[in-house]
Amino acid sequence: MILKKLFLIGLVCAFLAPTNVFAEKGNWRNPGRWSFTPYLGANVATSRDMVNALSTTVAGAVTFSDGSQIDGTITASIGEVSFSDTHDPPLLTGFDVGYFLSHDLEVFGGFQFVTAGGNAPKVLDITAAGNFTDSAGTVTAIALNETANAEFDDYNSWAIKAGVTKYFPMADFTPYVGGYAGFKHVDKIRFKLKFVTASVESGKIKFYDSTDTGFFGFHTGVNKNMTIGGALVSLGVRGRLDYTPELSNDNSDVDLVGAGKTNDAGGGVDFGLTAHLTIPF
Repeated sequence: MILKKLFLIGLVCAFLAPTNVFAEKGNWRNPGRWSFTPYLGANVATSRDMVNALSTTVAGAVTFSDGSQIDGTITASIGEVSFSDTHDPPLLTGFDVGYFLSHDLEVFGGFQFVTAGGNAPKVLDITAAGNFTDSAGTVTAIALNETANAEFDDYNSWAIKAGVTKYFPMADFTPYVGGYAGFKHVDKIRFKLKFVTASVESGKIKFYDSTDTGFFGFHTGVNKNMTIGGALVSLGVRGRLDYTPELSNDNSDVDLVGAGKTNDAGGGVDFGLTAHLTIPF
């Protein structure tokens, strides 16, 4: 008798659990339903290098596009510098618009924007003397063992993308995985060269040109369905991996001092974390 009751209870639970889950997701994850998902977070890690290591010697006078000039015979060692050295952690924001093909499969298109403030890491160790002339014509001697920092422009990029997400609905939470690809634009990035001991600096030196390129990525996360103001919405967190190819080189200035390979730094993978709100409509 006890076994019979347990069997009946188990049978009822087996039918009720899927029905409840289906009802919950079926409230808005129905085929033909749309969703709007704004998100905000940060790229918390990146594999991108911004400056390649190089040793170079400048002989004679070289004038940069900002009007500043280096002359004499200056031998400099350029250190490898990563994006996390040249910029603050990037802020990541954007939105996706999705369309459900089934209860657990969604296609989407979206827009995202990334911005990061520029920093001034050390890039040069100078092992021979020379002179630096700023754009106003003031000449300053550059001594042996001088160092120089490069203050980079802010990083700004925007992208449009399209992709697909697979959901795994559960009673309380909905984990998911997905992938996407699209087009990305990155603004040009220049820098000011700041000599530490001499306390002089150049104007804006060209380094990376504006970049228009394809990119792709993957995301995964978890959503929590809830009702706000009588409307069923979803709150969630998402991790994402984006790969962007090498930025476009602008060697017009750095080639003048034999440092054109310093901005051949290759592509990079960004790891981002965001929080989002999904609104069905």
